Amino acid sequence: MRGSIGRIPSPTKVYPKVFYRTLFSKFKKKPSPSESKTPESFHHEYSIRPDNFAFKVNNKKETKDAILNNAPKNAERKPHPLQKNNSYSSFNLMNFIYKNATNYPFQERSPQDIFDEYPMTKVEKLSRSNTRPKKVKMLTSDFIEDSLYNPHYGYFSKEVEIFHREKPFDYNNITDVDEFLENWERSYEKYEEQEGNTGRPLNSQVKGTQDIKNVKSTLARRALEIDIKERNSEFDRKVHRKNRSMQLWHTPTELFQPYYGEALARYLLVNYKLNGHYPYKDLIIYEMGGGNGTLMCNILNYIKENQPDVYARTQYKIIEISSLLAEKQMENALKQKLVKQGLDSSKLEIINKSIFDWDKTVTDPCFFIALEVFDNFPHDLIRYDNETGVPHEGNVLIDKHGDFYEFFTPQLSYYSQAFLDLRENGSFPILKNQNSIRAKKETLKSLIPFLTDKDKIHPLYHSPTVSSWKNSILPFKDNLSAGEFIPTRLIQFFQILKHRFPHHSLIASDFHYLPNSIEGYYNAPVVQTYIQDRMVSVTTYMCLQGYFDIMFPTDFKLCADMYKQITGRVPRVESHREFLEDWADTEITTTKKGENPMLDFYANASFIVS
Repeated sequence: MRGSIGRIPSPTKVYPKVFYRTLFSKFKKKPSPSESKTPESFHHEYSIRPDNFAFKVNNKKETKDAILNNAPKNAERKPHPLQKNNSYSSFNLMNFIYKNATNYPFQERSPQDIFDEYPMTKVEKLSRSNTRPKKVKMLTSDFIEDSLYNPHYGYFSKEVEIFHREKPFDYNNITDVDEFLENWERSYEKYEEQEGNTGRPLNSQVKGTQDIKNVKSTLARRALEIDIKERNSEFDRKVHRKNRSMQLWHTPTELFQPYYGEALARYLLVNYKLNGHYPYKDLIIYEMGGGNGTLMCNILNYIKENQPDVYARTQYKIIEISSLLAEKQMENALKQKLVKQGLDSSKLEIINKSIFDWDKTVTDPCFFIALEVFDNFPHDLIRYDNETGVPHEGNVLIDKHGDFYEFFTPQLSYYSQAFLDLRENGSFPILKNQNSIRAKKETLKSLIPFLTDKDKIHPLYHSPTVSSWKNSILPFKDNLSAGEFIPTRLIQFFQILKHRFPHHSLIASDFHYLPNSIEGYYNAPVVQTYIQDRMVSVTTYMCLQGYFDIMFPTDFKLCADMYKQITGRVPRVESHREFLEDWADTEITTTKKGENPMLDFYANASFIVS
């Protein structure tokens, strides 16, 4: 499927003639040239995924940074092995077979010709457009950020609903985790009543998809077929209802309120005094992505009840990166929420700005809270040459039809180069350890079929001989390795903390592991959406922008090492359980049988604090 996974065409669009083709073009009828020229008869090549091909090219307009980093100059144009009119001095049987049997997307043109044809764009420019881009190319991180945060069509520009329970669970009167889950499920009834028994408010993109015939995506159509089948029996409806209820967007702050927020409040109070700021400096708290304001209320309530003198000089500032959610917060009058709970509304300030656009320096000491925001930080994509090991940075090219392709250039952007340099100079280098015993073990594991998860092995530790051999058999990746997603936006975030919040203390939590990540990549994201109240995961990040959530796991050990190198501060990494055991009132969240959902849940999450 090429750039159209999950694409739901408008019901009013007419396709007078559809040509079903596969990757192997000789076995199915192909449209005639005259038919291909008319826009009405154009058919997206759904059988070719956007990541079937990886094209190695050179960036014609080299940036100053790339030149300073001694990036390779523009190389001589070479035809692609599958290009229809290419000519090689030596005959290659596999290339001959694939060239004459597959749907190479550019016919007689080389990848370099296609790459040079389209202009480079950036996310800042895309954010000013209310239509999805075509006939452009961009860095992978810009594509992901545009998909998630574009103010007009991005995933987070739509209305969201965050699970919120008015009263906390009475854990001491709950028998065990099973009863807790039953109480949790019953808490969703108010959402089902508000949304017509849907179990979760739908994003606009999944409304009106009941007509399976209008869904061209095989994946989406199959998901709807399964959903309809489940609804045919009362038993399946009950199972479906239970499953979909668990998919409501929830956070540990909301699920375990107020005890989760109180744990953070204890940490803040102790470290505020240990740092020597009390009573000379105010307690200033920045929260990135404030949601419903529940964490703010829990923290301020605890401080007011236990340290009223500190509460008198506390300031709480919410930085909301989603403009619609920030507007919703204002509309819902968070200040009235504070007043309702007996708190001082003047302590709150909502800053409707992306942290990456921050242009003021906060000289006062402050605490910076970032809970579950790292997972939606855009990443860049790197592939390595199987012969030389040279890193190539990914670009997403969008053609005139809106289809996506991956191109890789040896010219690296500033933050991609910065990440690779920081990693090599830190505690977890890749190149320096290639001859280590651990690296040799990883290489051996990469040779064992079916028994090991190859995606957990760094691409540079895979056997280059085997990788080159695979490329000769399946010449779709231009002799490039498996991809590695690198957290370039996280590097930028740490730089902003260093320069704009020089006296900050960080409190961040996120997921160190996520199931159902896309295959074939190292540090790959989970890409998913809701279809008919059902969570559906897909296998590429190159999906129609705004329809899919893209979430990355965080390597917290590497994250802490990067943070230390950039800011000069020494962080500490703890598991979700370890942090809460130190700072939460665990007795009040313990069930009759001694189980503790607040400690047991979110086992795939960690904290980093400084």
